[in-house]
Amino acid sequence: MAYYLVQTLNALSFSVLLLLTGLGLSLVLSLMNFVNLTHGAFYLLGGYVGIYWLAAGWPWWLSLPAAFVAAGVAGWLLDRYPFGRFYGRTHLMQVLLTYGLSIIFADLMRWGFGADTLSPALPDWLRGVAFVLGMPFPLYRLVLIVLGVALAGLLWWLVERTLWGTIVRACVADRGIVETLCIDTRRVFAFAMALAAGLGGLGGALGVGMQSAYPGLDEETLLQALMVVVVGGLGNFSGTVLSALVLGFVTTFSRVWWPEFASFASLGVMAALLLWRPQGLMTREVRTV
Repeated sequence: MAYYLVQTLNALSFSVLLLLTGLGLSLVLSLMNFVNLTHGAFYLLGGYVGIYWLAAGWPWWLSLPAAFVAAGVAGWLLDRYPFGRFYGRTHLMQVLLTYGLSIIFADLMRWGFGADTLSPALPDWLRGVAFVLGMPFPLYRLVLIVLGVALAGLLWWLVERTLWGTIVRACVADRGIVETLCIDTRRVFAFAMALAAGLGGLGGALGVGMQSAYPGLDEETLLQALMVVVVGGLGNFSGTVLSALVLGFVTTFSRVWWPEFASFASLGVMAALLLWRPQGLMTREVRTV
């Protein structure tokens, strides 16, 4: 019993990490209708910022806003140029642009941070363990679960319950009508892009405590984030949460029971879900008038 409870907590911590990464991508892909394949680079950048922040001897809790700001500034700069010129273009053009930039960023980070696998020097209290029914469980993962749930709740409130979230959704539906209300849609999109990039960086700063940072992590993270967003359903916060939980639990328990087929099991379940629900697990109802 204790063993399966520990594995459930492992799955939940991985699901929370996927959720933080997927929410940032979902914000851009669902609300802004922009395919941003550089999102994995924001994750890796946040991870490196967190690692070097701790290596400098600064407080761990400040590494999270530092990674958020660093990735957010990068997202804001990209929004100014060239992303801003591609919001109204086809998805194919957006894919070509952002995929090319992701390769450039990966090489720049390999040049700047090296090609070695790096792990953060976590404070002593985060390296401890908590005992669950007599079995040890890393304390850091419990902190990750708590912080991830709190941040996801905050983002849900921001997107679904505030005027800003309503304006972003309205900009996607009909940008011209929103501009007739004297709302600067460029500023709205710039803030949304910075927020999405910051969430990616924040996820990276939290995730390196579990995964470390290395070249190629950005591509792995991007693939997982895309699966979370697409399987959950575009434009649906609840679907992203559900998809992250499904992928996190399937991946974790497949690694426990069938480690040699873990990737096959994860991708197989995602493919089956897409065949069953091509529009995603949870989609918004749209009325046709």
